[in-house]
Amino acid sequence: GIEKPLNTNINLQVYHTIPWDTTKNLGAYYNKFMSLLQDEDWACFLDGDAVHTTTYFGKYIEDIIRSNTEYGLFTCNANRIGCKYQIPSNVDWSNDSQKYHRELGDKLWSQYKTKVLDITDNTPLSGVLILINKGKWNEVGGFKEDKMLSVDNDIHLRFRNAGFKVGLMQGIYVQHWYRGG
Repeated sequence: GIEKPLNTNINLQVYHTIPWDTTKNLGAYYNKFMSLLQDEDWACFLDGDAVHTTTYFGKYIEDIIRSNTEYGLFTCNANRIGCKYQIPSNVDWSNDSQKYHRELGDKLWSQYKTKVLDITDNTPLSGVLILINKGKWNEVGGFKEDKMLSVDNDIHLRFRNAGFKVGLMQGIYVQHWYRGG
């Protein structure tokens, strides 16, 4: 069906957090954090073993939201990740140099800027970064709260099943330790 665009006003609010739950119920943490937001707000969850590679990542993320109003859930590219379509083809995943990854992050932003790849019907995303709209989160019933892993796959499937689009922010790249070393 026809989807009402998300609120794209100048007062866009994106709240960034690194989730952690001592009981390993990551979905419960996500839901608790989301409950603090207004319906038009966004939450950006970044794994504790990941780091943004561009100085202006917050502004870039806001630009992507404003330019892609048909989406309510996004993820990004990473050097190491379980979901292979989130790994840029030219990345040296074994290189742990922050300088290398910052240069790659800048290059990917310059190349793609606000372009988003529709991954709605792809294999569910790996949630090194989950960018989610509060209103859409409400509509899909929030995150599941029974496991530490697979919360990311589940939210992707909830969005798909509700008829909402899921996107890969091609210009956003994070360095992810992810079982490295």
